[in-house]
Amino acid sequence: MKVFIHGFYGAGNAGDDAILHAIVDRLKQINANITVAVSIRSKNIKAYFGEESIEYVLGTDIAGVSKIIKESSLVIVGGGGLFQDYNSFEPENLFFRQKGAINYYSYPIIIAKMLNIKVMLYAVGIGPLKSSSSQTAMKWIADNVDEITVRDQQSYQLLQDLGVAHHTLSADPVITLDSIPATLPSCLAKPSGFKVGLNLRNWSYSTEKLKEMEHRLIPLLNKLATDHSIHYYIFPFNNLPSEVEKAKQLAKLLTGKVDIVPYSVSPKEYKYYFKQLDLLIAMRLHASIFAIYEGVPSIGISYDDKVSLFYEEHDLKDYCFSLYEDKFVELQHLLSDCISRPVFHRNIIKGKLDFLLEREAENSRVLNHVLSKEVNDVD
Repeated sequence: MKVFIHGFYGAGNAGDDAILHAIVDRLKQINANITVAVSIRSKNIKAYFGEESIEYVLGTDIAGVSKIIKESSLVIVGGGGLFQDYNSFEPENLFFRQKGAINYYSYPIIIAKMLNIKVMLYAVGIGPLKSSSSQTAMKWIADNVDEITVRDQQSYQLLQDLGVAHHTLSADPVITLDSIPATLPSCLAKPSGFKVGLNLRNWSYSTEKLKEMEHRLIPLLNKLATDHSIHYYIFPFNNLPSEVEKAKQLAKLLTGKVDIVPYSVSPKEYKYYFKQLDLLIAMRLHASIFAIYEGVPSIGISYDDKVSLFYEEHDLKDYCFSLYEDKFVELQHLLSDCISRPVFHRNIIKGKLDFLLEREAENSRVLNHVLSKEVNDVD
């Protein structure tokens, strides 16, 4: 049996690569004989770091994707925040000049269903869907796939509001991804005061708010470094040149000890790096997941609802600050308290993980169900 996984893999993003690793692990736990094919964004960037043999096809190669779908018993689309219209939705360009996420993630679904091949949306985030055409497309997609798991309550509710009935609330698969001990960069390996990780990203949909936040945050970080023995570690989390450059610029603006820790190892090893921290300040969702599920307190800077929802669902709402709301005084107080009482904040994190881990098991249950249906159909 072959399973084809379509997502945004092999683009140098640690979060996406971690999702892929978690899905492949789960498939192999269910059936070790399954063969896996994966769509990738680049032939030159590694997408999967595990031991399983993977077949690759460029996600933009529609003919190549079609060929693999014909050979597959199941198409998985996911996981991650795939179905949104930040970049608009142009249905007339579904198979040509695919502008927008909905186009890219829906075309394999259309091909698969025309071939009567089962499709599962795996731990997806849905929204925003600002246009009526995006909402109509999402309703059609959801009605025509065989199984859907969504990773957060807002995505679940959005599908309900669209009139979709057959979807299951789960959680992001990366929360189950084990870190593996790795040789640490020398800057992380040696004792060096209070270790604070930083993960800021570019966000072209609100550049002014981002600049405003950074303009206030950086002086605060410099003051904390003056008042305490702090070593800052910048985790770009994405190997895009723009994000690497952003990390370099941030390093120049910070005083005291500062190091950049690039994403140059497997997701499991990179997650182990986060375990060495005392605190993380992060914009990217999966940076927060890496830290919190290694028992490290994390403060989220929410540029998208998926970040704030993650903290809310862990009952950690006070640890997340929206890019669009002015709660800088509260952020300042929390940062100081995390430095003054690290054990207290670690203990808070420890008690918040079981609930979502139980919910994530729904991904496995639904996946097992759709794979079992495929076997029964063949029999």
